[in-house]
Amino acid sequence: MLGSLATLHRDDPALPSGAADASPTAESAPRRTVLRGLGFSSIGYPANVACMFFAQVLAARLLTRDDFGSFSLAVSIFSTVALITQLGVPHSMLRRASAGLTEGRGSVVRNEVLSAFVLCTGAAVVVTLAFASPVGADALDALFSKTGVGLFAGLVGLRTGLRILENLAPEALRAFRAFLAVSVFDGLLANGLMLGALVVVLLADGSPDAADLMAISVATAAVALAPAAWAIHRRLRTLDHAPLRIHNPLEPSMWLVTVGRALLAQLDLLLVGVLATSAAVATYAVPFRLALFVGFPLIIVNQVVPPLIASWHAGGATERLQRTLRATAGLAFLGAVVIAVVYVVAGRLLIRELFGAQYEDGYTVLLVLSAGQVLQTYAGSCGFALMMTGHQRVYATLLGVSALVTGALDVALFQVWGIEGIALATAVSLTIQNFVQAWLLRRLTGIRPMAQVRLAWSEGRGTLRRLTGGRRDAAGAAATAASGGPGDLGPEE
Repeated sequence: MLGSLATLHRDDPALPSGAADASPTAESAPRRTVLRGLGFSSIGYPANVACMFFAQVLAARLLTRDDFGSFSLAVSIFSTVALITQLGVPHSMLRRASAGLTEGRGSVVRNEVLSAFVLCTGAAVVVTLAFASPVGADALDALFSKTGVGLFAGLVGLRTGLRILENLAPEALRAFRAFLAVSVFDGLLANGLMLGALVVVLLADGSPDAADLMAISVATAAVALAPAAWAIHRRLRTLDHAPLRIHNPLEPSMWLVTVGRALLAQLDLLLVGVLATSAAVATYAVPFRLALFVGFPLIIVNQVVPPLIASWHAGGATERLQRTLRATAGLAFLGAVVIAVVYVVAGRLLIRELFGAQYEDGYTVLLVLSAGQVLQTYAGSCGFALMMTGHQRVYATLLGVSALVTGALDVALFQVWGIEGIALATAVSLTIQNFVQAWLLRRLTGIRPMAQVRLAWSEGRGTLRRLTGGRRDAAGAAATAASGGPGDLGPEE
């Protein structure tokens, strides 16, 4: 199941000094870290996606087709702008804070986390005010003239500011490897509250519009941020209380990486909003959301591996890192294939029953995007590996080129095949990008990240044997103790 579980050894750089000498415990600590992280992520991330997905289903049921298109476009806008204007700080903070914890420098970790929050809070205020200004509303009207999203520009701006802080909070917790808290605050709580609010609106027979749903999204996000801030505060209290030094945590290369990832993640849906009507956005948004399920096995993996990549690469544990990346990618690839097959067989039925018959035209888009997600999953966690091994400049350059190429192809193929052309251009371009990333990672670090299904299978069987063997050993020890045990017998007996 997990890449390096069979070969993890005692020199784990994530362990405190001296822990590596504690034989079985030290040897199994990295394995336990990966298993614990994947366990929480395997529950938390699917639950998060499910809440987000069914919130979209309810939104489609509550709104007219045009309003649902406007709301879906607004979600893509605030998600993309937040990723761009957070300046790459969350991942920069994660990399440096993870290294600080590994080296036992608590004061450095505290300064990194607080500096990141100061900068991102400032960015959130600026972005909110920019959207709420007349210039911001006019800009939305000019870019998305056929969608009406500019009518609630202030709400979009406020939601963007909250999203910046939402993106930072789980990365701070991830640095502490608090994977349960990461699972809760990486969207699960906010999306769960949003889903609950929409259920209440549905039961009350309400008739909201796109602006009403955006206001609900703002309120639920604000509520969810409060306990996240408290969880971070509790962990910071345990660190060294050296004099606080706020510094500029911005890394231009990491910011460029974030910009590229943000644009590529939502570029196709945003271009549909620029080139077509709200109804076309709604038709594309439905398969766009469904196709995310194909990629979520790899996203589960990416919830866990970034701090481990940074730590193991810094400690020179290249073989362990490669096995982990290849096995987890193999596991994710198998999951992606299964979900894609379900869409091939029953995709049209799912669209009709969940969203309504008016969205069935998106079935072809669903098949194309799903095929692209499967191929991208096969390339593994190559993007995160480039970032966490210090090659973010190369990664940023590649993302910039890919964004330009993808955007040009999207526009060109839209003129030929409409929204299906945008889906095809996006799937092909992003697949090529991921395979180039994998090639670059191998060339720069010697690490091969691409999926190896056989390794995933063998590691999964080995892990299950170790787990079941441990339970049998524990049961045997308990039975021996209950019967008096050999410790109760004298030497002659």
